[in-house]
Order: sequence, then structure tokens, then C-alpha cells
Amino acid sequence: MRSKGKKMDIDSQKIAQHVNLPVMKLIGGVADELHRECYVVGGYVRDIFLERPCDDMDFVTVGSGIELAKAVASRIGKRAHLSVYRNYGTAQVRTRQWELEFVGARREFYHRESRNPIVEDGTLDDDQKRRDFTINAMAICLNKERYGELLDPFDGVGDLQRHIIRTPLDPDITFSDDPLRMMRAVRFATQLDFDIFPETFDAIKRNAKRINIITRERIAEELMKIMLSKTPSRGWILLDQCGLLPLIFPELAALKGVETVNGRGHKDNFMHTMQVLDNVAAASEDVWLRWTAVLHDVGKARTKRWDPQLGWTFHNHNFIGEKMVPKIFAKMRLPLNEHMKYVKKLVGLHMRPIALVEDEVTDSAVRRLLFDAGDDIDDLMTLCKADITSKNQNKVQRFRENFDLVKQKLVDIEEKDRVRNFQPPVDGEEIMQTFGLEPSKPVGYIKDAIKDAILDGIITNDYASAYRLMLDKARELDIEPVHKGELCHTSAETPLGRLYIGAGESGIAVIGWSRDEVDTVAKRLKLKPVEVHTPLLDKAIAQLREYFAGTRHEFSLPLQLNGTEHQMKAWAELQQIPYGETISYGEQASRMGNAKGSRAVAQANHNNPVAIVIPCHRVINADGSLGGYAQGPDKKQALLELERHHKVS
Repeated sequence: MRSKGKKMDIDSQKIAQHVNLPVMKLIGGVADELHRECYVVGGYVRDIFLERPCDDMDFVTVGSGIELAKAVASRIGKRAHLSVYRNYGTAQVRTRQWELEFVGARREFYHRESRNPIVEDGTLDDDQKRRDFTINAMAICLNKERYGELLDPFDGVGDLQRHIIRTPLDPDITFSDDPLRMMRAVRFATQLDFDIFPETFDAIKRNAKRINIITRERIAEELMKIMLSKTPSRGWILLDQCGLLPLIFPELAALKGVETVNGRGHKDNFMHTMQVLDNVAAASEDVWLRWTAVLHDVGKARTKRWDPQLGWTFHNHNFIGEKMVPKIFAKMRLPLNEHMKYVKKLVGLHMRPIALVEDEVTDSAVRRLLFDAGDDIDDLMTLCKADITSKNQNKVQRFRENFDLVKQKLVDIEEKDRVRNFQPPVDGEEIMQTFGLEPSKPVGYIKDAIKDAILDGIITNDYASAYRLMLDKARELDIEPVHKGELCHTSAETPLGRLYIGAGESGIAVIGWSRDEVDTVAKRLKLKPVEVHTPLLDKAIAQLREYFAGTRHEFSLPLQLNGTEHQMKAWAELQQIPYGETISYGEQASRMGNAKGSRAVAQANHNNPVAIVIPCHRVINADGSLGGYAQGPDKKQALLELERHHKVS
């Protein structure tokens, strides 16, 4: 292998390893048949020396790149997909393994008001001179006579070894011609952890305002690559140092600096943001969580105030920042989809976990945080932990220890109350149907009251509790149910036969195996039986179906029972018997405070109007025999076998 240009120690075996590939040999052979010079250039060559994988290959030929691409695609055959871009004089050949880009060598001339060049055919030398940086201006010949020869006229290998980003020609001309190259210089320096050559960096400063002719979309592409790098703060700090930051992201630049009054200053919020960003980057590769880190304090510049007693304050900066996010995303041409909503949400919430660290952690506050954050709670906690920065390491350690307590509290509350992403068990539609309302303030009031009661721990997160609270709140508003004075009933088929279900104003009043039971209960409650579907009856049927399928072991239904004090006590005790288990009549009587009252207990169970939900089938004789059951021993046996089967499986 030979090398043209400045002499460096070139690892010929390393080059050979990357160019002695069948696809390279094929392209070189096709170029020879067309009597064309052909070179692999750019990032693929650079990454050989950086020892980084690269599946994208760029090829320059002296002549038509499109013509060479067509010939290569034809030679590869059906496995190749050819795309031609005649306006740009380029073509792409895609295979399962490679993306191959072809272009003819060219010279470029620029008008000052545009980065779109006037293009002419040129030589390889012309093509290398138009490249952005020396490390991207290297080429390896693929023609047979010079196969594997490295052409490095600007010492790109040396700049790789010195970790330098430098332009091949006059940097002022390079950046003035195509100002996007200024962003690319910062991006490569960030990705590779290289320095920008002083002369090159000074030229960026001089030409920074030229960035205004670049579309926001192209700038956003470079910012995304910076954000995905290992230490993204390096890119933002370089953008600040070279004068590009206030031009492309003035809201972030506004966080810079420290102001002091009466000897009291605040932290540099820009540098704090950079530290938070790197903390997040160390914990997550999610680019949108990283954008949240960049934007979490963006509202501080607008909310900064001096208070003689408190010093510097930034009250409500999280809410102001949350409102700023959509406008920033729109201006920077970042996506206005769920990614923007995610960033906006986390910016608005980022102070909440910190407040829990500083204050007493109440269950109510934790529930509300879980509800508001939903599935993003883990990302929010990652952001907030990253936000704990201070030169006082003892303070940092204390905050992190308290923060760990908050995280454990979140886990405990979620396991107990299931409020992450929860929807109140009673929704607006059920409220409207139950009371015959149109969408209105009373519906919203009742719905919010249920949600708040669950989050504040006043009621548990289950349907029965929510339904009862709905009725209470409606009474406060003097709103009556549509079916006041009626026993609404319906029926549903089950594996054990048809069940008849009836509900009064305040809950399920009857579940039985015959239609007569509905009439009996209606008469006892002095209600008019009406066959109709209601949301409550639909919920009861849904829960019963889950029971028979083995996916529900406990019911959550409001009940409207009418019985003696002894019966009510017996029925309440029945609901404490675990799914799939049995107790004797004597044990039930003993639990009720009268060990000798087994006969009375059996009679109370026999009069139970709500089968299955009040599981009187789980009480048997002391000798293990089934004992009585209003619907007969076969039904009792079948229910017990069903529960035992599903409990085991």
C-alpha cells in the first residue's frame, strides 16, 4: 500500500482489512471496466482509523456517479435497490448489508446569500478540497492498479491522531460558503471528543451570523447528533463559546451568567443545565429525556427576581418553562408530536419530586405525582436525580438519600393503590347515564371529586367506593338517579346457567339463578322491577364474567342489601372468606361472636340475596360435606370446584 500527501505511519493492514471486501472489489472492477477512477471517501475512510463500525460507504468517481451506480446495481443483481437523484447528480445502491452512495468528483462555487453551490465536474483533487474537514477529505483508490492506496493531501490521519477538527482550506471561505459546516465542526468535536483547531474555531466566531441562511431543519439534525453523543454538554458549550448558541437557541443562552446583589449571587443556570444534561446522558440514551434536561430550567431567565429577604428566586419557572416548550420546538423545527408533549410534561413536573424530598412525604402527594406522571414517572425521577447538583457534596449526598426514600415511597404506593396512569373507576359517561345529564359542570364536579378522593386517600381505588361517592356527591347537588324507585334488572349466561342481576339506586340488590328472585327482592325493597341495562348492571356482568373465567377473585360492586342486623353481619363475614377457600358454619358463627349460633348463621346465608358476590357457597359443614345452599348443592359444588381449579392454575 502507498500513501500520497504528507507521510504518516499508516497501518496498511488496517486499510486492507476494510477495503478487501467483496463489495469493494466489485465496485473497483466495474469502475475499471468503465475506465473510471473510483475512490471510497469520507466517513468510511475516517472510521477505519477511528476503529468505528460504518455501514454507509461514499464513492467518488471521476465522471458520472449515476452511471457507475447503475452499473454496480446491475452487477449485484436482484439484491440491489437503486435510487437516482438527478438534481444532485447522485445515486444510492442499497443491499441488505450496505448503503452505497455514488457521486461524480466535482468543483463547487457559492453565492453569498445561499449555501447551495454551483457545481461543475472536477477531479479527485477538486473533490477533496471541497470537503468540510481534513478527517473527511481522505480517499482510498479502488482501481486495480492502485487498489488500497490512501490519498490524504491534508493530513487527515495526522489530525485524527492529534484529535483535531480542521478545514482543508481557508476556514473563512469554508464556513462562509456553507455555514452548516460550523455546526458540523461542533458536532464532530462533540462526538469524537476532539478539539477544534484554533484557526478553525476563530473562523466560526467570525462567520457565526452566517448560520442564519441555514434552515432550522438542518440545524436540528446536527443538534440531535450532538444530543446523542456521550457528553452532549461539550457541544452546547462549544456553541456558546463560538457565538452560535444565541443565534440558534437564545432561550438557552439567556440562562448564562451570574448576577450578584448585596453579595448574594445565584448559580450559573446554563452551566447547571449542562451538568444536569450530562448526568441524564450517563443514565439514559433517550434523546428526548436529554432534551428535557436541556429545557428543564429554561423558564428561569424569565422568572428571575431579587427578593431582599429570600435572595434570588425563580418562582414557577417550571410552569413558565412548560409553556415555552411548544414554541421552542416549533421554532427549532423539532417534532410537535408526542415527543414534544413528553418534554413539556416533564419540564412542568420536574420540581415535584424535589419538593417531596424537601418536605414531608405524604401518601396523597405521592399518589398525585404518580397520577400526573403516569408511565413517565421513571424518566421524571431520572431527570430529578440528575438535577441534584451542588459544590457542597454533603448536601448532594443528603438530597440523594432523601430522594431514594421518595423513590421507594413511589414503589410502595403504586403497589398498594395502582394509581399510575389510572382512570377513575367511574367515568363521565357513567355519571351522565346514571343521572340523565348532558355534559356539564355537575358531571365534571362529580368526576373530579372521585379522582381527588382516590388521590388523597379518602377512598380506595375501586369501583364500589367510587360509585358510592358518586351517589353522595350527586345528593349534595340535589341530583337524583334516572331510575329512582326502580329495581333495574337484566340477565347473563354463565357456564353454570343464566344469572339474573338486579340493582336499586345505591347498588346491586340481587344476583340469583331464577327470575323470581328479582321480583322477591323488588317487593322487599318496595321497588318497581324494570328490565333495562344500566352502567352498574354492565359492570356487574363484566365482573361476573371475569370471575367465571378465573381472572377475578374479588368483586368490587356497591351493594344494596336489606336484612336484619344478624343477616347483615353474617353477609359481611362471608365477604371475608378468601377465594377458593372454605370455612364451617360453626367457624363463621364463632367469627361473629357466637360459637353456638351455627344454625342461625346457616339460615342467614340461605337468605343471602346476592349469590357469588356474597360467597355463601364457601361455608360448608364441619365434617366437610357441602351443607345447604339456596340454589341447590350442585351449584354450590360447581362454584367451589371452579374456584379451586382457577386458584391452582
